[in-house]
Amino acid sequence: GARVLVVERSPRRPPRCTGLVGPTTLDLLALPPRLVVRELRAVRVVAPGGAAVEFRAPVARGYVLDRRGLDRWLLERAADAGAEVWSPAAAVGITGHRLHTTAGAVEFAALVAADGAASAVRRWVGLPPPGELLVGVQAEVEAPGADDAVEVHLGSLLAPGGFAWVVPAEEGVVRVGLLTVAGREAFPLLDRFVARRFLGRPVLRREGGVVPIGPPAVTSAGRVLLVGDAAGQVKPLSGGGIRFGAIAARIAGEVAAQGADALPAYEARWRAELGEEIAFGLQGRRAFFLADRELDQVVLAMDRPAIHRLVAAEGDIDRPSRLVRAVLSHPGTWSTLLPVVGGLGGWGWVRELGPRLSADPRRR
Repeated sequence: GARVLVVERSPRRPPRCTGLVGPTTLDLLALPPRLVVRELRAVRVVAPGGAAVEFRAPVARGYVLDRRGLDRWLLERAADAGAEVWSPAAAVGITGHRLHTTAGAVEFAALVAADGAASAVRRWVGLPPPGELLVGVQAEVEAPGADDAVEVHLGSLLAPGGFAWVVPAEEGVVRVGLLTVAGREAFPLLDRFVARRFLGRPVLRREGGVVPIGPPAVTSAGRVLLVGDAAGQVKPLSGGGIRFGAIAARIAGEVAAQGADALPAYEARWRAELGEEIAFGLQGRRAFFLADRELDQVVLAMDRPAIHRLVAAEGDIDRPSRLVRAVLSHPGTWSTLLPVVGGLGGWGWVRELGPRLSADPRRR
């Protein structure tokens, strides 16, 4: 019975997102098939030295979404469910329990703020920022003949502190991007990667923005609940936020519908669902700071039949810890871990991961 108002700033703005999700996200959002533009069955990991290892599953493990279509569909779903929509409209300030927007002001019993990594609402209510801000940039490139594999490229010269990707999307188009700590150098790095990987192919569009890594200690204040990038609810290994944002949005909606007394439960509930995977990802980000020669060793070490079988069986875009848990539970693969473990700080790092991976792998 709650009245809901959606304030959407830029309904036609191209989204800054690759739109690559796993099957659990399709189920979570109950997405219609028309929003899936490509199914992916393989991942190809390319080391700094150029060696590549491809892992292939017998069925689709990744789905590339029509991101513009997804945003429109979500807005339509909200309206169909009875929400009032102000669009285009932007929030410009808060006084007490009153939100001021370019379309007018409104009193709120609960404000769910999903206004991005540089959240203005977060600043207005005095909540802390995420642990770190990386830069993500992406280009859409005309490239006929793309297959069903996503490419992951590693290297300190290519994407310092992160990685680059090539994701087949609509017919004849690939989404090429990188996530990095390099700040203003991100676009020049992307341009060099595109020029090398897709020599002479037309670039249709470029977008970029900041990506929050690591949620702040507090993501709610009074009647305000931060959701998605505003709360740092992002997979630290990939920068992807669709699934985590959807889970946190559901929790925020549920507590908001119960009234002001229920709002404090938001913090504990979303951390109970997402905290373990985020903590694992933050720990795993050490891999992006290995020396290039160590990354070369890691990629080559992964090219073993036992690892290929595990990736095919357990690889999960939405829950990367599931694969590591599977490897740790198969002693026959431990020799393969030696180059990885050495570069990431020794077996103490594995022991540190242990408690984070102790839960039932079927969870989340």
